[in-house]
Amino acid sequence: MVQVQRILATCGNGHLGRLGHGIGQESSKFLRIVGSLVGYEIEQVACGGAHTAVVTDDGSLFTFGQNDFGQLGHSAGDKYVAVPIEVTLPDPVVSVAAGEHHTLCLTKADEVWAWGRHESGQCGLGDGAKPKYPEPRLVKELNRAGIKELAAGAEHSMALTSAGDVLSWGAGAFGALGLGGKGAGAGGGDVKWEPQQIRGDLRSARVRSLVANYFSSGAVDDQGRAWTWGHGLHWQLGHGTMEHQMMPKQVPGLSGVTTMALGHMHALAGTAVGRLYTWGTDEFGALGRGEASMKVRLPVKTPTEVRGVSGLGTGAAPKALAAGWKHSAGITPDGRVLTWGWNGAYNEDSWFMGDSGSGQLGQGDNHDRWDPTLVQRLHTSPKRFYDLRMSYIKPWKALQISCGRNHTAAVIETELDTRDLN
Repeated sequence: MVQVQRILATCGNGHLGRLGHGIGQESSKFLRIVGSLVGYEIEQVACGGAHTAVVTDDGSLFTFGQNDFGQLGHSAGDKYVAVPIEVTLPDPVVSVAAGEHHTLCLTKADEVWAWGRHESGQCGLGDGAKPKYPEPRLVKELNRAGIKELAAGAEHSMALTSAGDVLSWGAGAFGALGLGGKGAGAGGGDVKWEPQQIRGDLRSARVRSLVANYFSSGAVDDQGRAWTWGHGLHWQLGHGTMEHQMMPKQVPGLSGVTTMALGHMHALAGTAVGRLYTWGTDEFGALGRGEASMKVRLPVKTPTEVRGVSGLGTGAAPKALAAGWKHSAGITPDGRVLTWGWNGAYNEDSWFMGDSGSGQLGQGDNHDRWDPTLVQRLHTSPKRFYDLRMSYIKPWKALQISCGRNHTAAVIETELDTRDLN
């Protein structure tokens, strides 16, 4: 009854079922285990705008949350689904990426499948296709292309090949595709209905990982250099200018980068020697620069180290970083979760999609955090929890983390007593 398991835990705004805790759609101010997935060994989680996708060790894919554009890949007649339901695919899934209203996955057959909103070509299914797809469709242009990683933004998508090349498709607004051009505003710009290879300076780099969020994109190459492009009016590209970037450009002042995350108006990067860098607009503490920054709220124009971060400044690379609309999260080398930024206090953007924040930092309240703060509790049910401060609790460690607009999800390894799920 007691065994070590890799489970999924979620917190934040429960509207439209994105937390997977059932029909009540309650928000959760603490990380809480998704009980219906206990028994599966969770490999990866990806948070979209208001939906969540989960890959298990046997290659099953489960999704839940908002489904207005068919982004769940099942339950076509439902506007949302509040519990995990498996997506039917012909082969086991390797990885998944969740955009604002669309989803992509890579299977063991070296195939990429896409579903959800396609009005701007973000599913890569070609011109003249339908505006939305409620069931998975094969991205034929990527068939047997040696894809190893996928990334999804609001209206664009990217893929990384085993050779280190990057392809992009969807809306070219603000330069998010990295393909050049004039870079019109949101809703404008060139639309690429099928994957196109990004060239320019990135062509000379062998890319190791991709990130995307809203209208900006980024990559880390095998030399530890960071590259960004797309929307830049909030300094979130780290180039020291308030300009959109039509093609990939190396971020100055960063080396040895192992992990990077892009939020709506901010960005994060972790290095191999355990340093955390942030840049962009410091709304509600998203940059983690401390309460003193509340008084000035000045943007950080280029990557600047966040000093004194408990657990991240240990000399070892952080396991992962993630960024949502206006909140941030990280995993320390020893598997502890740190969160900071907007946590549900009043925000002028809380009207966005009828969707306000509520507890996405997992700290037990709706207070914003201006410093990276350790998450102490893992709830096994609405009334039971494991508290890291208690000596009799077996340590639990996070393996991967993802941030949606106003929710957070983590893959956690813990010694779980299933009786605590009741």
